[in-house]
Amino acid sequence: MKRSKGFILLLSALVIASGLALYKFYPVLEALGYNKSISVSAVKLFMTEEALINTMDEKAEFVYGMGGNGWRFSDSGIFVMTSSLGLFKNRVALIDTENTSHSILGIKVGDNWDSAVTCLKKRGFKEFSHDMYTKGNVEIQLSGGSKISGLRIRIADPAYKDVQF
Repeated sequence: MKRSKGFILLLSALVIASGLALYKFYPVLEALGYNKSISVSAVKLFMTEEALINTMDEKAEFVYGMGGNGWRFSDSGIFVMTSSLGLFKNRVALIDTENTSHSILGIKVGDNWDSAVTCLKKRGFKEFSHDMYTKGNVEIQLSGGSKISGLRIRIADPAYKDVQF
């Protein structure tokens, strides 16, 4: 009887610990999942600053920011932000591209605006504002008019969602 109570307590503790770990690290799992649908040179969400700099074939312009830093790769039409806080500390949390050879979730610069919105909605994204779509901790921002001129994907660390810099 004592053995079964001990086993049940241990099992309960493991389930609770697993649930808490999943809650805390879910944004990382989201980022890794979305990386399969990001084709922006070799840039991926959650990659380290060091890997980012070593991966790109061009020199980056460093852009100091509050809450994170930016890296502008002008020749490639890419801007990347890394976080200085939380789960994404010193890791890529935002990718922005204006390059027609890049795609995010199957959407490319130059695509029709309406078809891009349809693509996002089919993937479960909800319209947050005219150009911003969200799902979980992920935000997709479109820029342009009838044609897409820029794409941005950002993943938010829930611990810092309401922090203003």
